[in-house]
This record gives sequence, C-alpha cells and structure tokens, in this order.
Amino acid sequence: MTTGDIFRPMQRIAFISDVHANLEALTAVLRDVDAAKPDLLVALGDTINYGPDPRECLRLVDEAADIVLAGNHEKEAALPEPDEMEGDARELLDWTVKQLEGLHAWDRMRADLIARKEAAAQHRHQGLHFVHASARKPFAQYVWPGHPQHHLHLNAQLDQYLVELLDGFDATHSFVGHTHAPAVLTSYAHRELFPIEFEWNRRFTFLGPRALFYVPQGSRRLEGLAGKKVVINPGSVGQPRDGDPDASWALYDGDTIDFSRVPYDHARTANKLRALPVSLDTRRYFADRLAEGS
Repeated sequence: MTTGDIFRPMQRIAFISDVHANLEALTAVLRDVDAAKPDLLVALGDTINYGPDPRECLRLVDEAADIVLAGNHEKEAALPEPDEMEGDARELLDWTVKQLEGLHAWDRMRADLIARKEAAAQHRHQGLHFVHASARKPFAQYVWPGHPQHHLHLNAQLDQYLVELLDGFDATHSFVGHTHAPAVLTSYAHRELFPIEFEWNRRFTFLGPRALFYVPQGSRRLEGLAGKKVVINPGSVGQPRDGDPDASWALYDGDTIDFSRVPYDHARTANKLRALPVSLDTRRYFADRLAEGS
C-alpha cells in the first residue's frame, strides 16, 4: 500500500511491529489503536511466524494498516535461505507457509519481496524512515546494544556500535522493529528527553558516553523529539521480550511518542500453540515464553 495524499505534516502515526501470528494480541492492540484514532497506521514487519494464526493476522494487518513492511520472517517465507533460522523457528515457518497458501495479502507481499527484496522491508515519506531492522541491513540487524550482562564490561565497544547504528540512519526520525522491545536510540546529548520521574527498564537500557538506548517500563510518553535524531522501536505486538508480556505499540506526532502496553489473553494464544501439529519442544518453546515476556 502507499500513503499518497493521506500523509501530511504532524500527522498522528500509529506503529505496530512483530505481531508474529498472535491474533489475541493483535486484536487487542487494534482496538487500542482504533480508540486513539491515528491518521496513519504503519506495520513494521514480521506479522507471521512464531504464533498460531498467521493467515488471519496477515489479513487483518493488510486491511488495517496503511503501510505494511516485510520483516525477516516474511522474507524467509518468500525467499528461503539454508541456515537462516534455528530449527524451531524453521519448523514453525514451514507450517506457517502452508497456512498462507491462497491468501491474497500474502501473494502480493511475496511477489513484492521477490521483485524488490530489501526495499520491501522499508519505506520513506516526508523525511521519515520506516524499516524492519536497521538502515544498513533492513532485514537482519538488531538496533540494540546486545546482552545486558555485557553493558558494563563492553561499554565502549557497545557505545561505538550504537553510534554507528544511529549514524546509519539519514532521517531525523526513524522507526524500526525486529528486537521485540520498545526503545529509543539517540545521542547521549539528548538525555533530557527521558523522564527521571518514571521507572526505566533498567535491565535493557544502555548508557554510554555518546549513545543512549532507552527502554521504557510500561506505558510511557516522551516529548520534545522534534529536531533530535532518534530511532524508535514500538515494541512487539505478539511476542514482547522486555520482561513484560503485554502487547506493545506506539503513537507518534512529530514531537512526542506514546508507548502503550495492552494486556491480552496470552494463555489462549499459548493453548493454540500447544495444539499445533509441530514438535513438542517447538510448541513448548513458543507457548511458554508468552507469559514471561521473553
């Protein structure tokens, strides 16, 4: 889909990402989005795989969103590469591809992926950059500082890595998915953006001498973004990995970003996963992590 004339300055834009075939989470988030009445809804990729309802989720996202990007899971479904995914993800993806057969939304996305490859994972309009992963590697690179146990001892190296990631984006405001955690990457010089009166997610937030990777705790609003270079991740709808099982999405208006967490019936999704015709280990792995937000 294209934005055409519906995009205008200071529009209120809702962002969702990484639905991962979780219908219960998606419907809960779409209700929240509808109540907010944004001007535009952008889906940043990975609508399929990991969850039990890939067909219905892709259909709903295709209907609801104005811009739908492909993520690495859509890429792998359309253009599979050996050794690209671990065994459990591959097993579930093979099942997922069968469920998508004959779905018009998937046929269009698959054709777009085959024709445009990495271009299908990103979109630009009026100074904003939307991409599934990173500017340099739209399908594959995580915009995050790595495992928390390395934040202290490898601070200088991780700081340099984040600076390079940030430098790779040429837009002032960019939006990514892929990591499954809501976050803002920016320069340490912009530390005043982040409210000290609210609890941060201390496990995943990273502070370096030049880069700041902020992960909010729960629903949170940040203000004063205009003119400051930031990369924003709305978090994951269907498989959060920041220790909070509630679905995540974000609303942006050019100067503020509202991160919202939405509870949903993750036990229902987990029960669906446990009934899938895949191996027991795969069912357990993807079902059990939903309640943990991991």
